[in-house]
Amino acid sequence: REHKFVPLLMKNEMTVSQILDETDTGKEYSSLLTDIKTVPMILDQKQNTISFPPIINSSLTSVSTKTRNLLVEVTGNEFEAVADTLAVIGITLQGLGFTLYDIKTDSRSSADSLKDRIISLEPNLVNQTLGIMLSAENICKMLKKCRLDATIKSKKILCKIPSYRFDILGPMDLVEEVALGYGIQNISTTLPPSTSIGQKSQTTQKLDELTQIMIGLGYTEALNSSLTNRQTLYDNTKRDPSKLIEVVESKSQEHTVLRDSILPGLLENLSTNIHESYPQKLFETGIIFTNDAPIKESISLACVSAHKESAYTEIKSILQSLLKTDANIECQTKTSTDPMLAKGKTADILVNGKKVGIIGEIDPQVIDNFKIRVPVSGFELVLSEFIV
Repeated sequence: REHKFVPLLMKNEMTVSQILDETDTGKEYSSLLTDIKTVPMILDQKQNTISFPPIINSSLTSVSTKTRNLLVEVTGNEFEAVADTLAVIGITLQGLGFTLYDIKTDSRSSADSLKDRIISLEPNLVNQTLGIMLSAENICKMLKKCRLDATIKSKKILCKIPSYRFDILGPMDLVEEVALGYGIQNISTTLPPSTSIGQKSQTTQKLDELTQIMIGLGYTEALNSSLTNRQTLYDNTKRDPSKLIEVVESKSQEHTVLRDSILPGLLENLSTNIHESYPQKLFETGIIFTNDAPIKESISLACVSAHKESAYTEIKSILQSLLKTDANIECQTKTSTDPMLAKGKTADILVNGKKVGIIGEIDPQVIDNFKIRVPVSGFELVLSEFIV
């Protein structure tokens, strides 16, 4: 942390510690590096500092009207998301007249992000889905209207997908492109067989939005029962069972108590999937129960990230992205303790000064109790307190 360089828009050299403690950018994002002894640094061949991600760039990267060479650098948690972002930026710059050159990082060429993909499309899928009759030749014309090159081979349509169209994942996405090329207004409409009217509640709509955001952040949705057992909910997590809500005359040993937290269930999911590849990233939204008078129901969202490098900083970035993307909410974290979470790596989640959840790294003993083989971090938000 004593490494020195001149930060962007600065005139004098500063150490890494000074940048984190004294600059506005450093103060805002220093929490991302709290638990890291060595910080990331990008250097050129002459050992000049180019960037200190994710905090600030070097003054060497200043851009002016005289600048002729640009290095496009993208950082993030997920390689695929980084590659897709790089492709969009690269193609945009190429369209402005720039010539693109690639570099290699860890034996990977950045040019790989710009390679086209081929997706096969059945003409019958288009016609059956859209309720129209188009020949293979006309389908190709519709795709070309959407700037997608398409050819016919063995009665199938082979569509070339540009690198920047990472929103196209499979044939059904191409059906949508055909609909756009054909013109949505040109597709005739019919009334559904039922004329009843219904709609989702505002709470369900909000949960759907949060679900889509978590999926976008790389997490898989889990669905567990609100009924669980004392072993999972309290014994394995070292939590106090004094306020447990027990089911009278339960018919199953696995469903004897109502859950007051979602995190234990997600840890149980990880426990039953120890033979699957990592990372494993799970989330769940659902009802939890508090032993008040009467029993109180609340809606909660919890997530866990399990892999060998799972840490507090990673899960906090997910928390901040979730709240910022959904409702532009800024949250704070305050050091606290929780029997389920590791000492010194646990915090309360605060919104407008009110506690709405917990975040941290799962305690090693809890991980061992669930027979999980890698570190785990996670958080749980009581959405009823501030969102739904």
